[in-house]
Amino acid sequence: MKYYDEILDLGVFSKKDIEKVIQNPKTAESFLSRSLKKGYIKRVKHNYYVAMDIVNNSPLYNKYIIATKLGRGNYISYHSALEYRGFNNQVFNELVYSGNNRVNDFEFEYITYHFVQSKCDLQIESNYDGLRITSIERTMIDCIDQIDLAGGIEEIYRAFNSIHNINENKLLEILDFYNKKVLYQRSGYILETFKTNLGISDAALDYLQSKIGSSKCYLNTSKKIPNTTLDKKWNVCVPHYISTILSKGNDMNEL
Repeated sequence: MKYYDEILDLGVFSKKDIEKVIQNPKTAESFLSRSLKKGYIKRVKHNYYVAMDIVNNSPLYNKYIIATKLGRGNYISYHSALEYRGFNNQVFNELVYSGNNRVNDFEFEYITYHFVQSKCDLQIESNYDGLRITSIERTMIDCIDQIDLAGGIEEIYRAFNSIHNINENKLLEILDFYNKKVLYQRSGYILETFKTNLGISDAALDYLQSKIGSSKCYLNTSKKIPNTTLDKKWNVCVPHYISTILSKGNDMNEL
């Protein structure tokens, strides 16, 4: 089919992209309509499409690539960044991605694409196929900052237990960018918990402690919850079930 090679080259594309290739709006509209009917492409969302593998009847690109191609500057973030790197415990039917320009949530191929707007452009990495994703260090801090977007505190603990020898300077860079006392507190407590396998120095922890406030916060929520123990060093109220497990030797299998 004419223009099929162009479709494959584009991979994930907008209606405007096809109009640039064909250079005739009416012909482009007709081309899109025919291609949809024949299964050469599939609509991802309004005015956005993905090329299809016509043999297997599946998109040629995975959910991560699709999300990053929907807008210039988009990148994979939060639990999806952990998932992409294999640090997830749960399998989510939600793909979280970020960028500067707001995008409404939508569903494609049984996956909900959830956009989180961000003004932080630090530590966004690109891999060989053009996928943009937050660094592991930024992902860790982002997940602590918005625990609900990480899949919960238990998911964070399991993920962090599998991560080794990170760059603590990158962690501090992101923390200082956000510059939130509560985030310093939560991060200090969690990073100290996993300091050995993460490779966190005492100097880095001392720096974090110098940035915390005098007010207590809760490890996994912004609201007061029962059955917690106050960690006086970080002024963090930790749920009993987590502190009990940690006291037994960091057995993440019990979470």
